[in-house]
Amino acid sequence: MQQDQFILPPRVVIRDPQGTQFVIERVLGKGALGAVYLVRERAQADKLFALKEVIHPNAGERASFVFEGQVLTRLHHKALPRVHRVFENDKLMRMYVLMDYIKGEDLEALRNRQPEQCFPLTLVLSLLHPIANALIYLHTQEPPIVHRDIKPANIIIPDGGGEAMLVDFGSAKEYRADAVTSIVAHRSPGYAAPEQYRTGTTPATDIYGLAATVYALLTGVAPIDAPSRIARSWSEGADPLRPANLLKPDIPEGVADVLARGLSVQIADRWQTVEEFWQALLTSSPQHTTSAPWMGLAHPFPGEAQAEDGDMPALSKEQSAPLLNKRAVVRLFTVLVALAAIGLGVFSWLSGLTILLFCCVGLVLLWLGLLFSLR
Repeated sequence: MQQDQFILPPRVVIRDPQGTQFVIERVLGKGALGAVYLVRERAQADKLFALKEVIHPNAGERASFVFEGQVLTRLHHKALPRVHRVFENDKLMRMYVLMDYIKGEDLEALRNRQPEQCFPLTLVLSLLHPIANALIYLHTQEPPIVHRDIKPANIIIPDGGGEAMLVDFGSAKEYRADAVTSIVAHRSPGYAAPEQYRTGTTPATDIYGLAATVYALLTGVAPIDAPSRIARSWSEGADPLRPANLLKPDIPEGVADVLARGLSVQIADRWQTVEEFWQALLTSSPQHTTSAPWMGLAHPFPGEAQAEDGDMPALSKEQSAPLLNKRAVVRLFTVLVALAAIGLGVFSWLSGLTILLFCCVGLVLLWLGLLFSLR
């Protein structure tokens, strides 16, 4: 039977163990084990979620799916999707992970729309800055979490120019130095490290994937898949992977060297940590920056604009003018009241105590007026 026949149609209602009902709006994507749906909560139609499923899971698929949900449920990072719950539907014989819906496009789709199917170095560094930060966060967990499927298609750029998000933890594993990890069932050619075709993945596996992602975004070409690289290296006596600067002459040689080390076939030859790799990449870039990812990139993609601080848009001149006028009026009023109080105190025929009181009040008001005028 075709896999598509197992995909649920729109308007089907899925109920979780707590009784909450979710209505399928449409299919966001399909995979070998199931689909990802856009759903809305029936009781609150404005609440949209992504619902990932696995159909008829075997023991291994069930364990992997539960692990993915459990991992994301306890992680809190702005570049990682928030998972709300993992549940099973016995009637449909499916398992589900309910997570935040990230409306946007992945970097693979965005890259393919570019004239040369690649991005300039400055933009690549800005796009991937939150992803590198998220990987550092994952690798510093106890025990470390290895994503094992870093590639442009698993990096979403939210609509409106928000920061990149790392998705699809279906291959993720905890890394334990005293244990041997299983072979990854799903591999992405060009982005999967050599050890993913064997056993023994480590955090360095994600360094390979991140380096391959940077390589593809800069050159427009994904690296040669690891098994082919190894086989041709043996037969030809040299690594067939071409340096990035030979594919795109505008890529600095230092950046190409950093990527080459990140893409080393041997784990021991790669950078030791994502942080070390990323810092070397920034340092090798002529215009590198350690500021916020979107800083200096007002329009990361055509038709989209990002506020400088990411949260609060800057006021236009028309918006800010009334505010400035109000402040000026308040300051002027305060100064005038202060001067009037001093005048009354000095020139009145009242008692000496009253004169002193008026002068003190006037001086205080005058001081406040001058203070506010300096702000």
